Amino acid sequence: MRRQEEQLVGALFDVLETEGHDEARKRLLRAYESSASEGRDELIERLITELVAALNEQLGRREGAVVLTDAIQFLFDRLVSVVEVAPVAIVVVDAEGAVQLWNDGAERLFGWTESDALGGRLVSKEADASGPFGDSLSRLERGERLTGVETRHPHRDGSLVEIRFWAAPLRDRHDDFAGATYVAADVGERKRREQRLTVLNRVLRHNIRNDVNVVLGHLEALAAERPDDDPHVAAMERRLAEIVDLSDAARRAERLQESDGEASRTTFDLSALARDRVREFDTAVGDAAFTVGGPDAVKAVAHELLPFALDNLLENAVEHCGPSPRVRVAVREEGDRALLTVADDGPGLPAHEREVLTRSDETQLTHSTGMGIWLVRWIVRSSGGELRVGESEAGGTAITVVLRR
Repeated sequence: MRRQEEQLVGALFDVLETEGHDEARKRLLRAYESSASEGRDELIERLITELVAALNEQLGRREGAVVLTDAIQFLFDRLVSVVEVAPVAIVVVDAEGAVQLWNDGAERLFGWTESDALGGRLVSKEADASGPFGDSLSRLERGERLTGVETRHPHRDGSLVEIRFWAAPLRDRHDDFAGATYVAADVGERKRREQRLTVLNRVLRHNIRNDVNVVLGHLEALAAERPDDDPHVAAMERRLAEIVDLSDAARRAERLQESDGEASRTTFDLSALARDRVREFDTAVGDAAFTVGGPDAVKAVAHELLPFALDNLLENAVEHCGPSPRVRVAVREEGDRALLTVADDGPGLPAHEREVLTRSDETQLTHSTGMGIWLVRWIVRSSGGELRVGESEAGGTAITVVLRR
């Protein structure tokens, strides 16, 4: 049975209780308890049968009609309140595409008032339809549901509005096509912001790379005339390397934005990934002691940039420890989740770094010392996972990445 029928049964039950029709309510409750083991459709059908019988036999035709009317009014009022407060456009059209419902969100999005829009043709079955929802009506009539379709349409003031819409067909009691419901949102500002950030990111990265290469060339010439252990040359080389790393991090952030979503996720063997990355770091950081623990293989679903997040956690652990850091990477399973923990023996994660990892909302980028810790947060979130920050057994920091298996 359809969800609407379930809602009607629930509304009738509430009305019976509110208006003191205890016998009819108890009869419905007994029917529910005796049919609880039945399938969902069979249960709703039985409850509707019992409701009709209870309304006729115990309340009489007139009072039963009042209860039924009150239940329908309750559902209608609830629907109206949802439509009125929704921040998006909600539009209902009939089988020919004529507007039957137009909420305040639709007026804000398209510019036309309800009186302007009602009865007008917003959508068509024609292939060359020019309305905001194009020829989607023919697809809906065939039973399709439309999800996240992006298009452009003129606003009443003549400007073009970029929208994303979702739509589902409506059926009458004979199961014939009776129209459709559309929900639409303005995505123009988000897309423009993303485009500006992408262009700015690429231009800055290109310029930074070129400028760093020029400075490195001059630095090499300068270093040839200075002692091998000149601290000023070493400091400049270190800072230039950090700038290159920042440029690489910005490139990965752009890639993360472009590929965010389920399609960018893949299955990793966390155990193998941990062993591989620790082996690389063990070779590169000679004065650090790395260990790996856990099962031989633990599968997890994550964004394709997960290895870069692990690299940043390892770098962060080494950075915040003393001259001979000890870092342990542990992998384990916890129900339907896979956990990867990076623990160190340092003094603990600075408060501003911890805030970046643990806050549910966005904090200012300037609170963190660099891009790496932010990328860890973004990559884990894009993986559908979470981050936990605690104290390690050695008294340092333990950061755990929680992913679905």
